[in-house]
Amino acid sequence: MTGAAARMKGIRWERACAQFYDLATTRSIRPGIHDDGGDLDTGGQGLVIECKDHGQWRVQHWFEQTEAKCREGERPLLLLKRRQRTTADGLVVVRMGDLDIRYV
Repeated sequence: MTGAAARMKGIRWERACAQFYDLATTRSIRPGIHDDGGDLDTGGQGLVIECKDHGQWRVQHWFEQTEAKCREGERPLLLLKRRQRTTADGLVVVRMGDLDIRYV
């Protein structure tokens, strides 16, 4: 899938993620312009979130791209769409060092 259909698929996933977490998207009218932050506006929570809806996952590449967008003190996060699953069934990719589960 290429072109407008692929862009629309990505936009739908971004909107679904934004709605799920009650956040705003950072998508502008002109995609690619000012794409130095993530796809979702976390309101200063220290996260850079990228949403990906692709048939073939390139997790390492996407995570490195997201890391490159992080400023000092920010953590990268990927939200991956799973085919024919609900938004809640999507997967989250985070660095192990950024996830503190010792006291859960």
